[in-house]
Amino acid sequence: MKYLLIFIYVVINIFIFILNWDLFTAQLDVDLGFGMYSLPPFFLLQIFGLFIILLFAIVDGLKDLKRELKISELQNKIIGLEKDAEIAILKNKQPPKIEEPVVTIIPEIE
Repeated sequence: MKYLLIFIYVVINIFIFILNWDLFTAQLDVDLGFGMYSLPPFFLLQIFGLFIILLFAIVDGLKDLKRELKISELQNKIIGLEKDAEIAILKNKQPPKIEEPVVTIIPEIE
């Protein structure tokens, strides 16, 4: 999803750049708070938008990575619990004891 969003953003911006090239290359005096500079303001606005979308993609990728890490930890925990359960079953399962029949010898009375 994040790559699709970046792709759509880039395609739309390229289309806008092609149709309005003179507007995006125009130099306007911009007050940045610490001085007046002659900059292309629309081009800077597009760069700022791309920065925001890339930031979104990075944050989304980190969330995906965290989710995958949590899933692998839970899978490892399940595997360990299954092994412990098998060991417990094997310990409790003892071979059946064969009881020898009790032979009583009755003395013969004569």
